Amino acid sequence: MANVNKVEVSDEVLDVEKTVLDESSVTMLDVLEEEKELEEEYAAVLGASDEKSCTYSQGPVKRQALYSCLTCCPEARSDLSKCAGICLACTYQCHENHELVELYTKRNFRCDCPTERMGKCRLNPGMKQPVAINRDNSYNQNFQGLYCNCHRPYPDPERTTEEVMLQCGICEDWFHLHHLDGPPNSQKLMEACCEMICGGCMTKHEFLRYYTGLSLKSVDNLNESVADGNVTIAEEVSAGEDNDNKLKSDLDKSISEIMNMGEADVQSEADSEPLSKKPKLEGENKESKCTRPTDKTDYEKGPTFWGTDWRNSLCQCPSCMLIYKKEKVEYLLDSEDSAKSYEERGMQKAAAESSYEQGIRALASIDRVQQIDVITEYNRMKDRLKDYLQTFVASKKVVTEDDINRFFSEIRNEKNVEIGVPHFCR
Repeated sequence: MANVNKVEVSDEVLDVEKTVLDESSVTMLDVLEEEKELEEEYAAVLGASDEKSCTYSQGPVKRQALYSCLTCCPEARSDLSKCAGICLACTYQCHENHELVELYTKRNFRCDCPTERMGKCRLNPGMKQPVAINRDNSYNQNFQGLYCNCHRPYPDPERTTEEVMLQCGICEDWFHLHHLDGPPNSQKLMEACCEMICGGCMTKHEFLRYYTGLSLKSVDNLNESVADGNVTIAEEVSAGEDNDNKLKSDLDKSISEIMNMGEADVQSEADSEPLSKKPKLEGENKESKCTRPTDKTDYEKGPTFWGTDWRNSLCQCPSCMLIYKKEKVEYLLDSEDSAKSYEERGMQKAAAESSYEQGIRALASIDRVQQIDVITEYNRMKDRLKDYLQTFVASKKVVTEDDINRFFSEIRNEKNVEIGVPHFCR
């Protein structure tokens, strides 16, 4: 009987240990999943930007991560003409511990760090500084830390609810969804679109009204049940992927039909021509024939939401090209200009093996007991790091790279002491 009881107790202990181990494994996976999300976010915003070299020597960069330094330009808070923007590398090397405003990304901007607006750039030691200000740079209220029509900071310290913001593809300002004055189904349009153009830019650039037939607002298959504007996020997600795929499919079809309107006759004539003349005819049509829709749609006001590749539908005839140049929006013809394209390049750059993948492989290669040890050490290190950082909060000191290196150096030294001299049983 004693042996039977001993076996029963052992089974219970094993069950408890198995439960603890399972919970620990999930905890480690949660840690790795969270790190993966952070890496993906970093790659999307910063992955395509240079973190080691100042971009000033490259001239205006097509698109890059930018920051505004209010420590170096305090007058910028009230005077937009005093604003300045700096590249990612300069935030690390020249403006550490400064009050920086993260601007996400901006197009065609040249770093202001070595110019008269900032002073001197450490990453350009051989350059005679300061250099003249960048006259072609464009600045908006974001450089002052303000956004939207409400001209409030982000995150807004006075708000207690989640803030959903979208960036305009033209002016590049950020807007709260509820301040866009969009249609009742704006939430659904926001989730389906690849780009948004605010109402102000739609009014300023009138030629866009000819193309609103391509916008998601005009797609007939949007779920009309959201017309009352009371659909919850959970309900929208349940419709989610299938409806989004349908929207994109319908949009691609609409783009194809509009782009091919009036070209059928030209194609039939081209087929009857000798092969040697066809390339010339096609080239002439692309350059000289206007393909812009002839009639404006029923667009009235507010933002427009656009799907993938809508820019490819913009006419490139001489007359339309003059309009783009006059209104300084030639970048709309560049397929790599959009923020989405920038994010994709960043993700591709970071597509090499991530620490998440390394962690998953390492976790799978060890047994349950070792997994418990890993979790224990991780939690111990996490608690120690929190306590360490709390001392900086209490003293109102900024944490530097040297401080973090010192912390992990102490952890390693403690580990070496614990290993000590091997102890042999007698």
